[in-house]
Amino acid sequence: MKNTDLKQQSIPTPAKKSWKENINTFIAVTTLILAVCATLTAFKAGGYGNKMVLTQSQASDQWAYYQAKSIKETTIQSQRDMMELLMTQTGKTELYQTKIANYDKELAHYEQDKKDITAEAKRLEGIRDTAQGYNSNFGQALIFLQIGILLSSLASINKITFYWYMGLVTGGAGVIMFIYTMLTIV
Repeated sequence: MKNTDLKQQSIPTPAKKSWKENINTFIAVTTLILAVCATLTAFKAGGYGNKMVLTQSQASDQWAYYQAKSIKETTIQSQRDMMELLMTQTGKTELYQTKIANYDKELAHYEQDKKDITAEAKRLEGIRDTAQGYNSNFGQALIFLQIGILLSSLASINKITFYWYMGLVTGGAGVIMFIYTMLTIV
């Protein structure tokens, strides 16, 4: 016999493991995949939660700015009305008409500012609402992923494959929810 024939004969070929012998590896890999997906989902949920809070704050700032403009507009409207009253009482129309015209220009300016501020506040509220929806969807996906991790871990400890199957189903639902939400992000 040749030397190479001896080497080939002396190397034992690994026996193929049965499904039952590999189940711990499958459970560990499943738990690992679900944990990675849960981590990504938690980051996305946190990001949209932060965006939701930030845009709510910005929208509140816009509404406060709107109120300030409304107060200034009311003050100018009162001054304009006072000028108009003085004009009718004194009969000096030329003197007061110029001032009233200036007040009218300022009032129109404040009215346009309020329209712009309202549009911006509503735009920010729309972003907030969208972020809230994504945050909620990622949160629900995270719950299913965590239940899947829990069940897979329980299967690993108790060596009961039913728990693993249930972990695959719930974790799979979480993965599907995560992917669906990622695909719906505009």
